Amino acid sequence: MGFRSRLLATLAATAALLTTGLTAQPASAVDAPTMTKLSLGADQFKLTDTSTVSAANNLYNNVLTDHATLTDVVTTDYTKNSAGATDPWLNLRSMRACTGDETKALPPVATKTAWCWSHAHTDDTTPHWWPQGLSTTGAADGGDGAIQGRHVTAVSWHYEVLSEEKSEGCTTQNMLKLTFLDRDTAKYRHVFLAEPTGSGTDFKLVTGHGGGIVWYGNYIYVTDTTNGIRVFDIDRMAKVDRYGSDVHTYGVDSGGRSSACGYPYVVPQVHYYKQAGVPSSCKGEVIDPQYLCFSWLSLDKTGSGPYKLVTGEWYGGTDGGRVVRYQLNPSGSASYPGLLNMSGGKTVIQDAYAASRYRGLQGGMTWTDSQGVLNFAFHKGCGTKPGVFSHTWAGDTGATTSCAAGGNWAVGPPQALSYWPRLGTTQVEELWGQTEGICAGSALRAAHETDFPVITEKDNACTGYQGVDNLSLRAVFAVGFDDPAVQGRR
Repeated sequence: MGFRSRLLATLAATAALLTTGLTAQPASAVDAPTMTKLSLGADQFKLTDTSTVSAANNLYNNVLTDHATLTDVVTTDYTKNSAGATDPWLNLRSMRACTGDETKALPPVATKTAWCWSHAHTDDTTPHWWPQGLSTTGAADGGDGAIQGRHVTAVSWHYEVLSEEKSEGCTTQNMLKLTFLDRDTAKYRHVFLAEPTGSGTDFKLVTGHGGGIVWYGNYIYVTDTTNGIRVFDIDRMAKVDRYGSDVHTYGVDSGGRSSACGYPYVVPQVHYYKQAGVPSSCKGEVIDPQYLCFSWLSLDKTGSGPYKLVTGEWYGGTDGGRVVRYQLNPSGSASYPGLLNMSGGKTVIQDAYAASRYRGLQGGMTWTDSQGVLNFAFHKGCGTKPGVFSHTWAGDTGATTSCAAGGNWAVGPPQALSYWPRLGTTQVEELWGQTEGICAGSALRAAHETDFPVITEKDNACTGYQGVDNLSLRAVFAVGFDDPAVQGRR
């Protein structure tokens, strides 16, 4: 969940607790199971598929005919826009070493890989774009960790409109984009997520929180918080006609020329899995028993039987967010290759759990170990204080670390979790995550005080920050999955 949205939601949840006189979870709950398996109704949490494959094919084959590969996207360094004018905004951007206060965003364990975003175009400090979901080709491909020969991390971002700003066009609230980061070169590019319209003669931007993504084969799954999960196909990526920092339109104009808010590439949607209704609220206070809030995603290829697409809920004001695992078909399957398994027109659920002693889950993953035990790992955000990384398993009753106890992980707060097992022929066993936060500078606070109030909370990483410019607490990192300092944390 975005830092600004989460801050406002947390304040609202706190006010609700004070108003109703509710108290914190009783101490006796420490003896309750951490993950409680649920018995679901016949169609509870199941999704139906709205296919946009035909429209995406028409868009790709007849409209956006300048096709692109993943290699094109992460290696082509544009120096001029589509009109031929020099435009450094289009260049491939480079991750950099995290320095100074930014290192607070890194987990306090032996880090294998850590990067911070480029400052050239304020990706590290922008208050409008917020990094959320993360997945990698290491998860997408179990062989050598590469897709189309590239080792790439994908990150989803959503756009936040600040007070006194308009939500319109390429500055629409919750507009989504995707970033492809090549780990071998540390260079990255933003791309436009597009939903084909009509028969595929045009396209529009995609909105949502983008809290979770999963990369599997040629597909990238993206959460749509209240509705379900969208699927985009990198095998149908294409370059638009008009691109550059001066382009503020998207879609196909009356002259047949395409644009994508200045970005050179689009990735079209091919499937949209939706639940039958929407939850009463996903703001963090009240859990809807019938419908899910799709807050994050991960991929589980372990254990016997089918692969699992794992989704979970962020609820900042109460415990018990659900974790649901949908059956996912292998990319070589005869039916629904690389897509969710379907039966009777609905997705098939492997199992579901309630995180009975957790709240504020920003990311998670599951795996079945060699003993057949189902394990869970979670990232739990604590604003810009140290967050919590927790490892638990089915039947675990041990006490869990809380934000109130000071956390045990990065600040920022931590988002998403993704497993990267192999890099070429090397078994690397990496656990990937990222952080999203910034400390607002005095200039931003003066312009948007409602959105970025002064922080005085004890132990908050932003308390006492007096700089004029925003301070980045954003990082992309990988730690050793089997590191005892990681798996031993609760």
